Amino acid sequence: MLVVSTRELTQNQEKYFDIAKNQRLIIKRKNRFFQIVDLGETIPEIDDAYMSRKELYSKLDKGIEEYKAGKTKTFASKEDIHKFLNAL
Repeated sequence: MLVVSTRELTQNQEKYFDIAKNQRLIIKRKNRFFQIVDLGETIPEIDDAYMSRKELYSKLDKGIEEYKAGKTKTFASKEDIHKFLNAL
């Protein structure tokens, strides 16, 4: 992980974008921190990389509660799983 200031990023953009391809790059602006993430050559349709920890744990807790309440679906085979996922 590398932390740089906005000024340093502005002065050496190419350098830091190249670094962000291989490691976590954090930009510090005043008392806030931002992250530059290499998404590759296309924008992904779903990008949960930006989901907050609070949102993630909330979704996990909801899933656990649904499981405990029996609100789950059971599949007999891999083919059934694929059919279900393709129908979504």
